Amino acid sequence: MTRETYRWREEPDIIARFVHDKELPKNTPIVLRPNEVCVVLENGRVSGIVTQQVMRANPTTSMLRRVFGGKRQRSYLFAFLGPYTFTMPFTSKSSDHQTMKGEASLRVHASRENIARLIQLPAKGIMEIRTSDISDLLIDEAQAYMSKTIQRFTNDELVQDQADENTTIGLCMALRRTIESFGMTIDHAYITWKPSDKIRLEAEREHVTNMAEHASIQAERDQITLDAQLSHHQRRADHHARSQAMNASAMERAKVEPELARIKANGAVDEAEWQNKRRALEHELNQRRVDATSKAEVLDILRSKELDLRERKQQNDLDVAMQLFDAVQKKKLQRQQQKYDAIVKISSSKQTAE
Repeated sequence: MTRETYRWREEPDIIARFVHDKELPKNTPIVLRPNEVCVVLENGRVSGIVTQQVMRANPTTSMLRRVFGGKRQRSYLFAFLGPYTFTMPFTSKSSDHQTMKGEASLRVHASRENIARLIQLPAKGIMEIRTSDISDLLIDEAQAYMSKTIQRFTNDELVQDQADENTTIGLCMALRRTIESFGMTIDHAYITWKPSDKIRLEAEREHVTNMAEHASIQAERDQITLDAQLSHHQRRADHHARSQAMNASAMERAKVEPELARIKANGAVDEAEWQNKRRALEHELNQRRVDATSKAEVLDILRSKELDLRERKQQNDLDVAMQLFDAVQKKKLQRQQQKYDAIVKISSSKQTAE
């Protein structure tokens, strides 16, 4: 029966695991994959390092017993040599008072010769060492360095390639001693900047503008769709109204046509009688026109005579008035002459008396 293999690393972020001999099932095969090592400790001291091969826990005649020999209290530090990435968030104010946030990342690997330095972490109670544990140990140093660096530059200067390169080089130098204390070496570093307050504000404004433009375009599309729907409904309504009108007209014709047919069939109006009546009526109308014309002519003659009489009477009255006026004027002149003669006579008598 095949025994189940002991797997010390089942998650990718696990760097190392520290176990005591008694915690391992006896004679369980332990497979070390490439870039994995096992640091063997006997009585608290490193007695050897095993690389890629098959081991057995608590062996009676195992490779480890043959190599290291004797009954001793053993512990094992299983470790992955990497590479792995440590990420540390940071925040600080730039020289132009912009809040700068981001993440500093280190890409590192461990060496077989120095990996035993990780023993210091199990000594502090960390039996399973993950990338997050190392990141937590580095975060204060990373924050201190990034704050000091960020305060020297403006927001725009920090995101330039040259400033970013200098910052990553300085970060590696600031964290190198601590990284090496864990038996690791830094391969490279990079910084991921999060948008500053200024950039976020500009992005939000752009987003609002884009949303407004999108809303305007969508409103235009909705209006076009609505107009098309209204036009469609209007055409349907017009067609329905015309259909109803045609149906109503047909119904009315259907109601009237029987009555017309009945009248025509009964001969309610005789054609010949109608023609006679029409001719009689036309004759009567013509006679009335003749009578009216005669009366009009008589009236014109009477009016003419009446006007002639009026003109004659007015002329006669005028002649009489002129004759009376002449007679009055003549008498008036006679009286004036008589007065004048009397005055002359009186004046002559006075002169003779003197």
